[in-house]
Amino acid sequence: MEPVKRVQKNSAKKKFPDRRKRYPADFKVQVVKKYLEESVPASVIGQECGISSESVGRWVRAYRREGEAGLTPRYTGKGRSLPSAVKEKIVEIKEANPIFGIKRISQLLKRAFFLSASPETVRKTLHSKSLMTAPPKKRQRNITRPRFFERSTPNQLWQTDIFTFRLGGRYAYLIGYIDDYSRYITGLELFRSQTAHNVIEVYRRAASEYNPPKEMLTDNGRQYTSWRGSSRFEAELKKDRIHHIKSQPHHPMTLGKIERFWKTIYVEFLSRAQFGSFEDAVERIRQWVKYYNHKRPHQGIGGLCPADRYFEIQSELRKTIEQGIQDNLLEMALRGKPRLPFYMVGRMEGQSVVLRAEKGRLRLSVEAENDDITQEVVYNLDEKGHDNGEDGKDKEREEAADDEIRGDGEMPSGSISVDGAEEACGDMPGVVDPLDGACALAEAGDGGNAPGAGAEGEPGQGASTESSPAGDAGEEASDAYDEHGAGQAGKDAIKGPGSKESGDASVEARRSCLAQE
Repeated sequence: MEPVKRVQKNSAKKKFPDRRKRYPADFKVQVVKKYLEESVPASVIGQECGISSESVGRWVRAYRREGEAGLTPRYTGKGRSLPSAVKEKIVEIKEANPIFGIKRISQLLKRAFFLSASPETVRKTLHSKSLMTAPPKKRQRNITRPRFFERSTPNQLWQTDIFTFRLGGRYAYLIGYIDDYSRYITGLELFRSQTAHNVIEVYRRAASEYNPPKEMLTDNGRQYTSWRGSSRFEAELKKDRIHHIKSQPHHPMTLGKIERFWKTIYVEFLSRAQFGSFEDAVERIRQWVKYYNHKRPHQGIGGLCPADRYFEIQSELRKTIEQGIQDNLLEMALRGKPRLPFYMVGRMEGQSVVLRAEKGRLRLSVEAENDDITQEVVYNLDEKGHDNGEDGKDKEREEAADDEIRGDGEMPSGSISVDGAEEACGDMPGVVDPLDGACALAEAGDGGNAPGAGAEGEPGQGASTESSPAGDAGEEASDAYDEHGAGQAGKDAIKGPGSKESGDASVEARRSCLAQE
């Protein structure tokens, strides 16, 4: 039977050699009219024209559905071409980080540059530049599909484990805690020994910073549990009322999230870094954990960073990224190159806060958790200040701020007057010390060893027709305020004309003032 099938298959190929040939629209119209108007069978038309009866039936259905327009050839083309700026950014990221895969690059483009490119587009771009390497073949170890689980809120379940590696010719141990829902590393420290004391120390630091979880998942290591009685770690969990869950022996897949983290930190950091000392390794590992939590997209949570999920800002972040991608598409269409984004997304007292720079403005949006009302404040980043925001509100705020800074002739460093109004303290002028405003400076010669208002280097020469140092200070501060503004005036007022000597005179003046009272 097999030879017969092969003969029939080959004969079919010879009978209709041009199955994939594109036929013009007028040819299709003639075939359809023969079938509909002259009632010629489809098999006869196929033999005469060298086409299959299936093609005749398909053309007839298209004609009945859309008319002659349905018989017009439709060219799909190659689709939307990728902008050259996006291609350059893909190649730049790959050359700078050879270990990044197509999914990581696609996620990084959206998050860090507001550029959209699917993983398949990234793969084609890297392949055209000969930067795509074939992934190593993975050996299938567990045929049975594992059971996946994930908690629904942060701090509901933590996983903890110990990772061993060689550092400086000796064994080193990483003790870590990871949040099951967000993959956020709540605690990680490097030690030379894997003791229960070190495990509890890392837990206490993490619990004090992020609050204890409701559940703790560990393996059956001697640092976590004991076959007889309870361990020190279990006693510590009992104090915080944490439910201890132990995995099945010889089944590391239960702790899959933190086991995968150990592979990530080893492949991306530990195997590539060179440490000068053990203390240097401790500090640099802490820095890398911050990068992992806040900057590295995680494929297990849809390209978000662990901090996005842990602090529950993923929805606001996605909206901001999508809006930024749309704005960058217009920017590339107008100017041919994308704009580097600046944005911050976070939460403050139950409210989502989004800070974003766009077109010379800084837009701050605050949305309450239970309300649908979003409050926005727009700050103008233009140095000339021509555009003052919506309805001139920014200009009003700036004027109000200037009034608060200037005041009614008041100096920014204290409630002193530059007019020199007299105070009831002898015959002294009424300008107080700008540092604390306690009392005015004394007359010339009253300061003991302090220089008076006479010639330089001649202390205690009596009164003079010239103004006192305090009066000069007030005049200098007033001039500085008019010339440089409030900030410079405050600086000059604090310095004073006499520097250290003027300060000593002020102290002596207070003493004489108290003695007269």
